[in-house]
Amino acid sequence: MLNSCCRCKRDTSGGMSSITTSYQFAKEVVHFSSQYGNDGSTAYVANNLAGPITVFPNYGDVTGACVFRTYGPWWEESPSAPKLFTRRTTKPFLGQDFIDVSFEKAVYPTAVKIYQNYHPGAIIEIYAREVITKNPINPSASNIRWHLIWSGPPQTFTEAKAVIHSAEFKGLSFKTDFIRLVLHHSHLDYYTELDSIELVGTNKQLDNGTDIDEAYINHLQKLSLQDDVSTKELVVDRDDDDAIPTAQTDNGYFDNLPGELVQLIFTYLEIIDLSTAAATCKLFKQYCYDALQFTELDFQPYWYQVRDRNLDGLSNRCSQLQKLSLSWCGDWGMISTQAFSRFTSKCGTRLQCLRLSSCRFLTVESFQTIAQKCTQLQELDLSSCRFIPTVAFEHISQLKELTSLNLYRTTISEPATVDIIRACSKLEHLNLGNVKTIQSYDNIVRELATHCRNLKSVNLWRAKTLTHVGLGVLSHGCLHLVELDLGWCSELNSSTTCFVSLVQSCRKLKKLILTAIRSVSDNDLYAFASCCPDMEQIDILGTMQVGPQSVGRVLECCKNLRFFDLSFCNRVPNEMILTWREAYPQVSIKRSFTQASF
Repeated sequence: MLNSCCRCKRDTSGGMSSITTSYQFAKEVVHFSSQYGNDGSTAYVANNLAGPITVFPNYGDVTGACVFRTYGPWWEESPSAPKLFTRRTTKPFLGQDFIDVSFEKAVYPTAVKIYQNYHPGAIIEIYAREVITKNPINPSASNIRWHLIWSGPPQTFTEAKAVIHSAEFKGLSFKTDFIRLVLHHSHLDYYTELDSIELVGTNKQLDNGTDIDEAYINHLQKLSLQDDVSTKELVVDRDDDDAIPTAQTDNGYFDNLPGELVQLIFTYLEIIDLSTAAATCKLFKQYCYDALQFTELDFQPYWYQVRDRNLDGLSNRCSQLQKLSLSWCGDWGMISTQAFSRFTSKCGTRLQCLRLSSCRFLTVESFQTIAQKCTQLQELDLSSCRFIPTVAFEHISQLKELTSLNLYRTTISEPATVDIIRACSKLEHLNLGNVKTIQSYDNIVRELATHCRNLKSVNLWRAKTLTHVGLGVLSHGCLHLVELDLGWCSELNSSTTCFVSLVQSCRKLKKLILTAIRSVSDNDLYAFASCCPDMEQIDILGTMQVGPQSVGRVLECCKNLRFFDLSFCNRVPNEMILTWREAYPQVSIKRSFTQASF
């Protein structure tokens, strides 16, 4: 792998002859938050980011690229979209996806290059991992530190061409063989696709030779522009009176303000600033450490800093905690199972929302604690938690109050899924997208139709065993459905009239995803137009049976339509797409293409 993905260049100038510059492509994709493709496949999967360039500089939709699950604002506007935390959101977290890649050897990084072959502009942050102390027996338990080495706003490119995102660095004082990309793609018109990633670095630290006066000026400029959150240490366990003045002090106008107003003022501080303010004086500590300041905790923006000590330090203040997000947190031993269980045991009794997307510290013990202590839980997000032991999912059935459950890309078994559905009759939103460990999806939807009559959304993306029989049962049992994702459900066939029956029963549908179901026909679209006038999003990518007349009927009758994916619908001519875009400017009509058809 080293021979094919790494090349070296020796610098022979002056006294720098011992410095070698390496150019490495990623050896392995280690972890990621989502992907368009199916685990075990080679089409549109995250693993395609590993290895040398295969697509670039060609521009277009290519199966051999790395593609994430969503793009644009459409998923955020869906009925199933999770609600944002309302506390401390003055600086919204822009990260929507991440991907971790490793390289053959550690170097002092001088540049990172990402080769983007379709709809570039999603990369907003690049992190490098430094290993402080390596654990030779268990590398995942090594002491590590994350460094933010590049950040920038999302970009929009008007020209349709492949782009290299090149970030260059000087004077970095640590070695790395591990990079994380953080992406934001809600501004993009279609799926972003990445071909490969290249790490450039040296075997020894470079002296950048910068004039000290120029460096000082540059430093001042950076201080005025940088995001404070990326440079502050996450300190939330400061609880010592030694840091607080003991003499009688004048608190100024704060002494004259009602306590409720002071409390409100401090709700606008981020968690880092709240801890800092608490060390200022006893009055500030009183309000900053009040349990009402900790009804919501969103640690996802601080995923690179959160450790056991942070959870332990906060546990005494979170008796009123109702919403907690640790999504993306805890990798490489930064959060232990024991610390999470301690925190949940102490602070979980009022918890209603728990988001743990892409967390790898969860064990059977974690789920036992959640089931025992978080009995009021209504929302649970376990998306892309690939390393949860199968037996752990059995404990979820004890959470009787659940209304939203996200199991995307997990390894939950069919019996455990059935037990949850039978026990959690209040479920309104269920995501089983890309769950390959369920043998019979017909069996699952039968249980949903029987026990979850108030179901509003269900994601069955890539449910390969779902047939028209199961879909018929679901549509007759769950009449309140407003969102249904059946993308890549290859056993479904329009000739059974299952889609017509679906919309005749579920007339409240607002979002219907039928991606890559080749048999979707004109009759289906006519039924959509007549039965579901409130439809907002439709995806029929890849169908061979739909013509312009039925598409025009949907556009005419569905007045609330905002998204219509007609990519690779070969019977719909490009000229009609242009005409409809002009006639219906409120509808985002999609038309992807491969490089060969460009």
